Amino acid sequence: MPTPAGLAVLAAAAVVAYLASRLGVPLAWVLGALAVTAAGSLANVRVIAPVNGRRFGQLLVGSNIGLNMSAEAMALIAQWLPAMLATAVAAVGAAAVLSVPFARAARIDTTTAFFSLTPGGLSEMANIGHDEGARPEPIALSQAIRVALLVCTMPPLIIALGFDGGIPGTAAARQTLSLPDVAITLAVCLGCVAVLRLLRANNAWMIGALVGAGIVATTGLIEGHLPAALFAFGQFLIGIAIGARFRRESLMRLPRVCVVVTLFIVVLAAVLLGYAALLAAVTGIDFSSAALAASPGGLAEMSLTAQVLHLNVALVTSFHIVRSFFVNGLTQHVFRLLRRIGLFRGLEAGLDRLTGRR
Repeated sequence: MPTPAGLAVLAAAAVVAYLASRLGVPLAWVLGALAVTAAGSLANVRVIAPVNGRRFGQLLVGSNIGLNMSAEAMALIAQWLPAMLATAVAAVGAAAVLSVPFARAARIDTTTAFFSLTPGGLSEMANIGHDEGARPEPIALSQAIRVALLVCTMPPLIIALGFDGGIPGTAAARQTLSLPDVAITLAVCLGCVAVLRLLRANNAWMIGALVGAGIVATTGLIEGHLPAALFAFGQFLIGIAIGARFRRESLMRLPRVCVVVTLFIVVLAAVLLGYAALLAAVTGIDFSSAALAASPGGLAEMSLTAQVLHLNVALVTSFHIVRSFFVNGLTQHVFRLLRRIGLFRGLEAGLDRLTGRR
């Protein structure tokens, strides 16, 4: 049963998120809810953040983003697929290289460090890492810090740099859907979610919603976007789900991991920002879209950011969908391959020589 303190945190999160939205803060409903919920959770309040709430939030956010899809946008996905795969490989490769110094600094094993830094699902990386002998708790905590840190920093950073894609969307995309159209859209999205869950796909709720809404949008069956209140509610649910992961007992047990992983996430983001500059130069994609496409942030959060910044939402989202399938589906095999070819041993030996350690 919800406690009075838990209800108070939820109410405070809603108020702060609403005020942030009125002040024009990017991703206000995510960030406001995240900040207040994390503070409550760290204060040992039993925060109300059910798993199904995050799923429903992903359904709403994914469907609204998917409604931006068009036939032209889908053609772009096929055109940029090699770059999308290269970006996924770059993200995993950067995490692999950084995992050895991260393991040394945080005093954890390399396997745990690798799955802590690899930008995959919040729970998937912990589960896959556990199968490889890693410690799930540092991984889960590190992944939560990664998503929270990047969703709080990437939108303001790109705005501060003066980047705006200037893509307001078509007149049809700016229309608010009627309630029957909302019901049809969500029904199609739920059908796609069900199919992906049967196929045991990772991140089924977000990707299923994107695919379902993309289908109704590209076929011309429905044009427009979800009512603003419903879209805000979806973001709010995602925000409280992320914030609730910051449990005081985890931070008290793993203070060194918390500090060190924060620093290494910044380094990882900087490396991939450099990769984004190279990607933009080679492909002609605008730098702001490339930065979000290569960012180690989460699929829902980076897609939302692209929408807020008037970027090519379909392109950014597609980069993250490809990475989601690659990372969550193949990371275990990639890790085993890297270990078999001696990458981690080689990095450890090089680090030993660099530091004079024998």
